[in-house]
This record gives sequence, structure tokens and C-alpha cells, in this order.
Amino acid sequence: MITIHNLSKDIGKKHILKHINLTINKGDAIALVGPNGAGKSTLIDCLLGNKKLTSGDIDGQQLILDHTKTSVLYQQTYFTPNMKVYQIIELFQNLYPNALTKEEIKAITLFDDALLNTEAEKISGGQKRILDVALTLIGRPEFIILDEPTVGMDTSTRRRFYDLIKTLKAEGKTILFTSHYIEEVESLSDRIVVLHKGEIIRDSTPRALREESTQKQIVLPKKYENVTKQISDIAFSKIEGEYIMIHTSQIDEVINIVINNHISFEHVEITNESLLDRVFKVVEEERHETV
Repeated sequence: MITIHNLSKDIGKKHILKHINLTINKGDAIALVGPNGAGKSTLIDCLLGNKKLTSGDIDGQQLILDHTKTSVLYQQTYFTPNMKVYQIIELFQNLYPNALTKEEIKAITLFDDALLNTEAEKISGGQKRILDVALTLIGRPEFIILDEPTVGMDTSTRRRFYDLIKTLKAEGKTILFTSHYIEEVESLSDRIVVLHKGEIIRDSTPRALREESTQKQIVLPKKYENVTKQISDIAFSKIEGEYIMIHTSQIDEVINIVINNHISFEHVEITNESLLDRVFKVVEEERHETV
């Protein structure tokens, strides 16, 4: 359906995307994940024709550029001031020959008549977001791009959104979405594409990535802080509250040091840390840093 060949994008002397190769098949639900600055938004902009490629090409881009077949939900929600919800819906319905009906829109949003008659700027952030989702789907697109779709949604609205995506998948829609919620990515995607520093480092299924254990995480009480100096060459450690969080691929060596320090294993917690865990840990840390 859409194939990206050796796509690169430079801005000035900075390499934003490097030799991206990606195939999006009809009916795929692909999660595009990675830390801030990985190139996710730039890749979407390149797909949409909003940014000129430095090199490479995109087969099937004519589908993306056809607004009757492709629809995009951006991160930021904005509605025209002083327009009521129902007026915005009617405006969008007039743009498409086979638009969703009022009843179908209400089924997605769960808006009652009072909300439909409210100015869009006065409804809650979560209500604005689910309205934006409904407007994205109003033209019955074949290819749907969703950039952080559940930002601002409360838990119940998010769960309803998950059900909606599962319905769209069952209908054979093609979906590309970004998200910083690991449970969202694992439950909704068929494939996860991991971007890091402008390169695709993984393109795999959620299950395969979950099973790909890259490191062990060891948790010790803070009182054993002296151990961190002894393991500094073979592990990364930091203090979080009353605990020491240790990440290592050399678990045997770390365990030997723990034993030599006469630390009881009653005080030690060891878990696998998959590549997916590591990606979302970085994403979560960056979110907190920017709040």
C-alpha cells in the first residue's frame, strides 16, 4: 500500500531521519514509538508531504495526499471560536460525499444534545479530543494517522477510544499512530516501529519486542548505596526514593558483588527489562522533565 524507500531528511547540517525503509500494508495497525527527537513527527510530516525529502522516495503517497482516503489527527486540538459542536460537525459532514451521520458521531463521542449545542471551545479537554477523533473519521478514510490520540482523555474515554480502534481494525482500516502509553501500543498495534536518533532500530510485533529481554533491572534498598561504586563499570544505577535502581546486561557479575556485600536476597528484586520497557521508560522520563 505505502512503501518508504531509503528516506532521509536533513535540516541544515542535522540528520533528522536516516535511511528509513518502511512498508505499511493495507489493514496494518502500526505504532510509531521513540523518545522525543527520534524523528516521529518529521516522518509523519514527510508522509503527508509537509516536508521535502532530502533523499529517498515514498510509493503510494498519492493515497496519503487524497483527503477522502486519508485523515490525520494532530497532537493539538483547535476549533473555530464561537462555533457550536453541532455546527462544526455539520461543516465537516459537508466536506465528504459519504460522511458519518449525526447518530454515528454521537455513538463515538457519547455527546447529548446539550453538549452538541455548546460552543466547542467551552467543552472539556477530553471532550474536545474525542470530538477531534470523530471529525478525523467523519469521511470514512481508508488510512488513518493519529498523533498522540489519547492526550487529554480521561480513563473511561481512553478505553472507549481503544474499542473504537479495535472496531476500525476489524473493518480493515490502515492505522499509523504514535503514543507514549505502553499499554496502548501493546493492545492496539500489530507492529511496533521503534525510532531512535532518526533511525528505525526495530520493526516487530508487540509480543516479539516484549520477549526481547535486553537487560535486567535490580532493585535494592537505599541503605546499600555503597554497592553502586563497585558496579559502576558493569551497570547503570540511580536512586529513586528509598531504592537503588540498577540496570545491567551483566547480571551474574552484579549478583556476585551483591553476595560479596552480604546483602540478603530478601532485599533484592530482579526483573527482566525488555526493549519496549526501555523505550517507554525514556519517553516517560522525558515527559516528566518537560512538565
